Amino acid sequence: HAGPASTFSAMNVWDVRLNAGTRTVLTLPEGHTTAIFVLKGAVKTGSVHTIRPSELAVMQREGTELVLQAQQDTVLLLLNGEPLNEPVVGHGPFVMNSWEEIDQAINDYNLGRFATA
Repeated sequence: HAGPASTFSAMNVWDVRLNAGTRTVLTLPEGHTTAIFVLKGAVKTGSVHTIRPSELAVMQREGTELVLQAQQDTVLLLLNGEPLNEPVVGHGPFVMNSWEEIDQAINDYNLGRFATA
């Protein structure tokens, strides 16, 4: 389903629920970045790696099929999107493109320039 949010590049956010012992093949766009975050259960990718609760796995960009095999009843978030091909700098809750932007964000936060509820 298409949601109300808009983005600057193509992306997918999937809430995936798998029953224990099931295998599923997901088709993803070639060259996109894909990350899997397991909320509950455990899932094996291909025949090698098992991802457990609170673990984040960043997948290879090659190929269009992702094979998942549920080791237990599993709930996971699949995040997939077009690579932005720009620098990424993270510090605390802030993610920007440079240390200068991080410093500015921290300064703006400390000065109360962020929106409030």
